[in-house]
Amino acid sequence: MANSLTKIDDRGLKTPIDLLDNEKIRFGTGNDLEIYHNGSNNYIVGASGQNTYIGATNGEIQLQPVYGTDHGIRVINNGAVELYYDGSKKLETYSSGVKTYGGYLRIVGDEGGTAELNLYADEGDDAYDMWQVKAGGSSDFYIAGWNGGANETSIKATG
Repeated sequence: MANSLTKIDDRGLKTPIDLLDNEKIRFGTGNDLEIYHNGSNNYIVGASGQNTYIGATNGEIQLQPVYGTDHGIRVINNGAVELYYDGSKKLETYSSGVKTYGGYLRIVGDEGGTAELNLYADEGDDAYDMWQVKAGGSSDFYIAGWNGGANETSIKATG
């Protein structure tokens, strides 16, 4: 590894910038952004309380393994956000909601708790627009509608 950092002239960078583990490139008057490698992992760290943005002017942002062609996450300019598993699209946002692929959606509750799927029609702004599908801590399964003050069980199945 080179001992000197770099040479820069009017045509730009002449050699790579080589830093040792835990040496940081810092940006901003208060060193608000850091980029570094700690020997095991790579980090892009923004200062506490500040947002860190990664953007593309007209294209899309893709997070994927460097070696290989499988997508991981795609953020499409003025469009969808897509999540992939092993190169296969599993979740996508679109103008009216979210679509899953593969025919399988798992909602897992905490140990001893419940797993709930809450459905709100018409923005959920009226008392009777809200429904809940719930698996209880026991083997019970419920479908309940909001009655204006609480969920009221419409269907209960006991395993």
